[in-house]
Amino acid sequence: MNDTQLLNRLGRANAYVDDAPLPEAIWTHDLALREIDRRIGMQTQEKTTPVVAPEPRRRGWLVAAAAFGVVLLVGVMLTLANRSTEVSPATPPTTVAPPTTQAAPATTVAPVATTVASAALSTIEVEAFDYEFRGLPSQLNVGDALELVNRSDVEYHNLVVFAIGPDDTRSLDELAAMSPEELETELRGLGHLDAAPGGAAFNGRIRLQTTGRYLALDMVPEGADPAIVERLVNPPDPPTSTAPPWLADGGPLGYQHGMITEFTVVDR
Repeated sequence: MNDTQLLNRLGRANAYVDDAPLPEAIWTHDLALREIDRRIGMQTQEKTTPVVAPEPRRRGWLVAAAAFGVVLLVGVMLTLANRSTEVSPATPPTTVAPPTTQAAPATTVAPVATTVASAALSTIEVEAFDYEFRGLPSQLNVGDALELVNRSDVEYHNLVVFAIGPDDTRSLDELAAMSPEELETELRGLGHLDAAPGGAAFNGRIRLQTTGRYLALDMVPEGADPAIVERLVNPPDPPTSTAPPWLADGGPLGYQHGMITEFTVVDR
């Protein structure tokens, strides 16, 4: 190897470090080669030494900030979870008004006819003459009523009604032969209607409430003074008790002149 080759090899090997002083003269061939090998070995050792990156410094404030951020994030997540699990207050049920139904106009139902239903009752006007009754049917219905009108111009007449018991089988003639006291005792009196000559009875009507046999008769004496009879059956002084009309002076009683009749009352 000549000097030129040696210099080229030295240049390529960079045998000289930057801080090594250059030799004052060119080294010998063997010395140069040894120096080159030595320096090459040093460079190789320097180049193969692992480079350890310096341990980064821990930044305390960054770690604290990160921890705070994590805590804050967890808190937000827990709050949202709680809100999602809260039960909303129950909304009170809405009361739905039922549909308004137009009420049909009330239908008036006529009452069923009964024995005392006034709508189905009949009123029979009985006329009194000297000495007979007219207009009194032989059969009436339960609930019918009797009224009296006196057609006589001079005689006071009345209509006395008795109920004959269901076991009483006496005939009309047998009943007509009884005295006023016997009739009052043995029969059940229903009432009496009294009318002055030419007028209607002042004491209303007699309502027939039960079925059975009935007796109708006049018990005013023939020729009795109408004013006296009136005071007996309708005294002007209320405390004074009434008295039977046959107590007035006069002749035979009206039913003893034939003013007597019988009728029956039946269910409707």
